[in-house]
Amino acid sequence: MKQKILVSAVFAGALGLAAFAAFAANADKKRMPPQMVRVAIVRDAREINLKVDGPYHFRDADHGKVIGKGPRLPISRVRLLDKGIFIGMQVYPYQRIIIEPLRDASVVVNNRRFRGHVTVIRTADNRLTAVNSINIEDYIRGVLYHEVSHHWPMEAIKAQAVATRTYVLYAMAGSTNKDYDVTNDIYSQVYGGKDSERYRTGLAVTHTVGEVLAFKGKILPAYFHATCGGMTEDAKNLWGIDLAPLGGVVCNFCQGSPHMKWKKNFRLKDIRDALDRHGYAVGAIRDLNIVDRNRSERINNIKITSRDGKNLTISGKDFREAVGPNVLKSNDYEISMQGYYVDLTGKGWGHGVGLCQWGARGMALQQFTYQQILSYYYPRAEITDYHNLPVN
Repeated sequence: MKQKILVSAVFAGALGLAAFAAFAANADKKRMPPQMVRVAIVRDAREINLKVDGPYHFRDADHGKVIGKGPRLPISRVRLLDKGIFIGMQVYPYQRIIIEPLRDASVVVNNRRFRGHVTVIRTADNRLTAVNSINIEDYIRGVLYHEVSHHWPMEAIKAQAVATRTYVLYAMAGSTNKDYDVTNDIYSQVYGGKDSERYRTGLAVTHTVGEVLAFKGKILPAYFHATCGGMTEDAKNLWGIDLAPLGGVVCNFCQGSPHMKWKKNFRLKDIRDALDRHGYAVGAIRDLNIVDRNRSERINNIKITSRDGKNLTISGKDFREAVGPNVLKSNDYEISMQGYYVDLTGKGWGHGVGLCQWGARGMALQQFTYQQILSYYYPRAEITDYHNLPVN
């Protein structure tokens, strides 16, 4: 109860104005055309399966002219030939082809349906990349299901919708000269297209349409993760990003997460092999020791001692990246040597920066609004419509 009163007091000042401003702008922003996002849904492939479940046009992406059309496109193989891009039974002598569905048709790529259109690109190394161009609100509808459960409290899903929209707009600012803005995997945000849309996640998008997080008038890199384990991480420790909204906060709201505590056993040889693949020639490992931790109790540095007595000190971030971020769930753990094995016992899942998704769920269960959730995990950030922000 003390925690809830304290957090509510922190929110009391700035949130009222931010929430009112967002509400007052709601009618106008729904009439504005949404931003378009380019998502790489296939990369570096030798072949793509393509289908259009209704009328369509093929266009030369460089000049926009129609180069093919039909009432529907049955399942067709897309591959590269010397003379161009082969689709179905025809070769198109172009480097980039837009598959443009008409009316309510969808493009189906490798058995997944997508809204918007898809551009098939011949890359410099003679591989195929497919890019889905879609408006930002529909993009978020295809992301949320993969980030949070659609059965979670609505305020937690809304908070994730705003963070997702903010993150993709931040990524888009640095991708102007690239073929796509984001990928459809964990290195951007997992995006499943139309097949990943759910009713409740769609409601969360509708209720927050256009809303993003900003700091000092600029779009915020709104990072998020599954479970912080007790305190979110300062982005400065990981990526050198020194911003007040990403400085880390104490979090007691994610206690119900299944990732709150974990234990993993490793063979030392497997750790050695992983380090070798990332350029750290450590030899046979005898010991692992934590050198120091940062303010959030995550590991700053680890000392690795080989069986021939040599020492290597590596950052906790780089050690986790080498071992595998989905294998070593977080950078907050204890080490227990077991001969040729080691037990790592830790807390949380993810890099720890920004929104703690299970913490957002915990706050929503305590009746906090999505504006309060976002203001807690991104202190001093404001919620605004992205159309109000300057173009970079």
